[in-house]
Amino acid sequence: MGGSERGIHLNTSAKTNTGQVRENNEDNVYLWSSEDFALAVVADGMGGAAAGEEASRLAVEAIENGLNPEQTSRDLMGDMTAELLANKMAEVIRSGNMNIVHRAASAPELRGMGTTVTLALVRGMQATIAHVGDSRAYLVDSRNRRIVQVTDDHSFVEALVAAGHLTHEQAEEHPMRNVLYRALGQAEDIDIDVYEVQLHPNDRLVLCSDGLTRHVKAHEIAEIVLNNRAPDIASQMLIDLANARGGEDNVSVIVILVEKDTPDEHQRSEDSTIELKPISLPEEESLLLKDKQYVEAPGDAEDTLRATDVVDSPRPTLHTSESGGEGRDPRTPLQ
Repeated sequence: MGGSERGIHLNTSAKTNTGQVRENNEDNVYLWSSEDFALAVVADGMGGAAAGEEASRLAVEAIENGLNPEQTSRDLMGDMTAELLANKMAEVIRSGNMNIVHRAASAPELRGMGTTVTLALVRGMQATIAHVGDSRAYLVDSRNRRIVQVTDDHSFVEALVAAGHLTHEQAEEHPMRNVLYRALGQAEDIDIDVYEVQLHPNDRLVLCSDGLTRHVKAHEIAEIVLNNRAPDIASQMLIDLANARGGEDNVSVIVILVEKDTPDEHQRSEDSTIELKPISLPEEESLLLKDKQYVEAPGDAEDTLRATDVVDSPRPTLHTSESGGEGRDPRTPLQ
């Protein structure tokens, strides 16, 4: 990853909303941006009431303090490699995880709390995304008007879909669709998915909690952000649509638009694919890195793209447990 790219501007917006059913907002969002640098986080807490709020707060706090975006933005203008950046992002997520584990251990009323984390660091037209849970990052390809789900959901049903036991349509109606097998606060050791994404002028990066994707389809997200250039308007419209359809959960959305002053002489062709580059890390790092190439899948409606793994990566073992007591958040990770 090189230095700052001339003529690139990042136009950003972050919004969160309690929704129409919940009494409190367990989501926590964070956005720091400058001319061509952005640090964005969506954390969706679970565990109920104060527990979920505390877990997502601790995760975001660890990321903000650990990365120190003002300092990191200056470092990235130098020669910070993709590997070093990925390690740094993983380190702060692990720090947040340990803070949650220790906090829950010290307060019985917070036992079982956890949170998802989707962290994106964007410099010019390069984005590095670190991810745990089922909050999502989408890449909206402006030229081909397509949307790509960059992250994998760490949920029970998505594991069944990946294994061929469920279709995507069946997964949407499955009673365990919101149960996670990986989240912060679940254990002291945690695997983190890391992706490097190449952006292009007018592309959008969308981060969101599952309160949005529960009600709004991927192709609808793409349509709204492409038809409303201002990220502030697009993010509010997405939240309004989720609430109009029931707003069953807290809803959080971050939209990052890549703008360029001059025309891009090397725009990709209409039939090009979108590639996510793997990041090489030391073997001792327990990052679960993905090497993916996105191709249009037959039968997928509205030009939504799905990912196919180019390099096999092991799926975490699923552990079953008895459900919690009354009022337990259905998205509590399996223990």
